Amino acid sequence: MKNDKTYWNNKGKYQALANKLDKLIPSEGSVSNPTKNKALEKYRRACNAYYDLFNNGLCNRATEFRKVFGFAGTGIAKQGFPYCQELEDKMDEIILSATKEQGIE
Repeated sequence: MKNDKTYWNNKGKYQALANKLDKLIPSEGSVSNPTKNKALEKYRRACNAYYDLFNNGLCNRATEFRKVFGFAGTGIAKQGFPYCQELEDKMDEIILSATKEQGIE
């Protein structure tokens, strides 16, 4: 990646907030009460899809990636994982939504 200010490098724009959210995510399965905690559940799903993109080239979660982020990530993998502002912006949006829902500052 050309830009190292990514969540993959633990240096995303809202990394401190993401770290706080990570403490609320169970090691397996959905968050507690996913109907009430929709944004936190979306964050959990986004983290799993984001991880799968960079760790496995979306071999496991290509469909989930498209559902969560609203665009396909397979092109990112096929191009050798170039920096993708659209992906980082979407992670920013998901993080801010989840922190607002959870009352995290």
